[in-house]
Amino acid sequence: MSKNRLSAVLGIEKPVIQGPMAWISTAPLVAAVSDNGGLGVLGVGFAPAEFIKEQIIATRKLTSKPFGVNVIMIPELLDHVTKVVLEEKPPVIYADTLLGLDLELSKKYFSIWHDLGLKVIVKASTIQDAITAEQAGADAVIVKGWEGGGHTSYEATTVLVPQAANCLSIPLVASGGIADGRGMAAAIALGADGIEMGTVFMCADETVVHPNVKNAMIKAGDMETVITGYSTDEPCRQLKNKLSEEMIDIENQFSKTEAAVKLKEVAESSLKKAMLEGDVEEKGAVMAGQIVPLITEVKSVKAIIDDVLSGYHATISKLAVFEV
Repeated sequence: MSKNRLSAVLGIEKPVIQGPMAWISTAPLVAAVSDNGGLGVLGVGFAPAEFIKEQIIATRKLTSKPFGVNVIMIPELLDHVTKVVLEEKPPVIYADTLLGLDLELSKKYFSIWHDLGLKVIVKASTIQDAITAEQAGADAVIVKGWEGGGHTSYEATTVLVPQAANCLSIPLVASGGIADGRGMAAAIALGADGIEMGTVFMCADETVVHPNVKNAMIKAGDMETVITGYSTDEPCRQLKNKLSEEMIDIENQFSKTEAAVKLKEVAESSLKKAMLEGDVEEKGAVMAGQIVPLITEVKSVKAIIDDVLSGYHATISKLAVFEV
């Protein structure tokens, strides 16, 4: 049997990527995902260079398997991350994009990273950005639908994946709204070569966040996430709480320009307040996806990945005998 395209490109055993999340995707989680056959990715795109280097070294101490480091495709953020990458050479670079991926900027940095022997994955929020990523030399592309937690897009995963599958020749990864084997089966049916999951890994045993975060996610039901930040052109999905209510009120009361300024003040350090300090009700942001109701317990990374893959095989077995 030939190896899955995504797994072959990244040198991993299972076509499962753990999405990078600030204050969440640190060495213990990343190493556990990689050790269990997937690709763990450090969420350090906005972090100081010292912290990035510390996390790469810490991850290497915990696993010998491939792992990634995320960067944000913004000029002022790229150089300091690339400086660390030049020294530490993590196996994979995960390029997070905002809307409108710049072709020349991408070519420049993808070339630098490739020259170091690194694989380059790009997360895109639009089909045009996915196409630009391939033109710039990316080894694989992730398309993330608006169902996902954190920074999100304007279209659903079920809309983005089949379009991207029609346009791309490199491996394609589906992200957003995937937390079990049924979601994986749907993604593969739509044309993906693998999946990315973020929300489900937030409740892993190995994830080092405040216990209040995991408790809030396990209690969350349907319709308990909301998107804020449309005025900033960087919409973000999070669990509903007093912070999200305040942010929505600001966007309703002020012009787009005014709201963007006020939101920045309100949202400052909100992720840190939740993840490290445990404030999940007042001023902290828990950036979970719409699929959060499927998360009902804290499990090991191994159990999460095993359950997803066994669920995938069970689902496609049913589909094989489904009559139409």
